[in-house]
Amino acid sequence: MRSSTRAWTAVEQLVSTLQKRWDTGRYLRAYAADEKWESITLPVRGPSAGDLLNLFDEARKWAAEFERDAGVRGTGSERFSLEYRTLRGRNLGVNRIPARMRIDSFEQLCDLLDRTSEVRALDSLLEQTRQRIPSASSWVAGHPLVALNYRDVWDKVLTTVEWITTRDNRGLYLRQIDVPGVDTKFVEGHRKLLDELLTAVLRPDRIDHSWPRADFTRRFGFLAKPGYTRFRLLGRNLSGFPSGVTELMLRTDELAELAPDVTTAFVVENEVTYLAFPEVADSIVVFGSGFALTTLGDLPWLQDMEIVYWGDIDTHGFDILSRLRGHFESVRSMLMDADTLLAHAEQWVVEPAPTSRALPYLTADEASLYRALVEGLHGPSIRLEQERVRFSLLHQALSSIKHGVGIPVDSRRDRSE
Repeated sequence: MRSSTRAWTAVEQLVSTLQKRWDTGRYLRAYAADEKWESITLPVRGPSAGDLLNLFDEARKWAAEFERDAGVRGTGSERFSLEYRTLRGRNLGVNRIPARMRIDSFEQLCDLLDRTSEVRALDSLLEQTRQRIPSASSWVAGHPLVALNYRDVWDKVLTTVEWITTRDNRGLYLRQIDVPGVDTKFVEGHRKLLDELLTAVLRPDRIDHSWPRADFTRRFGFLAKPGYTRFRLLGRNLSGFPSGVTELMLRTDELAELAPDVTTAFVVENEVTYLAFPEVADSIVVFGSGFALTTLGDLPWLQDMEIVYWGDIDTHGFDILSRLRGHFESVRSMLMDADTLLAHAEQWVVEPAPTSRALPYLTADEASLYRALVEGLHGPSIRLEQERVRFSLLHQALSSIKHGVGIPVDSRRDRSE
């Protein structure tokens, strides 16, 4: 029977329940929206009639402690109201037992949870926002806990929002936001908050919704850090470039306007392989550097030439190939076949985090090797890095390309993926 006393409610359990509800923001949202107060009630589990008969002393002690902690008795003020139920029993008479607690006002709830200072801070945030950016006050009322988390920098946040909303940001970098105490790192560190506030106050045509929220810069019309394309000129005396220049790195958006006079673009991932790539007439080699090579989609003149991709033989290498071919259908792969893989078994390493996602733009042979890698046909997480492939095989592959050996990509496309 002693175990039943552990099921009787303690005041701290009720306070904990209310604190969890408070932490969801529900009460602050209702307060900020000036909603009519509705009393909060929570059940109190106390002794039963049988408990009074068998555990009378324990029940009387529990009731006294509960009322004391509730402030009903003693010198303390009442922390909350209590509703009672009556128990009657032979030889015990009539006994009133706490059955339900009730919070009759928002102020009483704040006092119970010691949140009055937090409410005053929210009042201050709301007042600042109403005076400076009235259209943002509804966001604060709907997200009070978020706003309170930034109370120490709220003035800077509002000033930044004011600066952005009152200017045309086109042609400006984030670095050019000119607010006292605010720099690029502040904007980047508070990007999510600023995004939500700006979304709440700006006209829809001031926001480029084609960009995700993670891309704050482009989403709100600022200039993004430009991408760069690094490439080598493999043929001698290519027109359009200064004599003696063999390697360039240009802004991708500016390179898009140049259209080099070449017929073939090789794309490789490994830097040393890129630097050692042999000369090929009327060609360039681009340092793709992993998934960054997908920015080649911003070079429209690549559509008019043959693109040859050579990457690691692993799941991510084929993923990159598929993405690149998603931009340019004419892409063909080089040295990414089963024969190359099996000829270098001693050079295999482990791929750290293989992917297994569907790759819709692989040829039938590429898709077959990709599935073999995913399924571990030759071993778990096999990887042949580009720089481990014998260089003589590169010369052979280039000779085959030069003499037109191979099948057009489109006729080999695996349409089952």
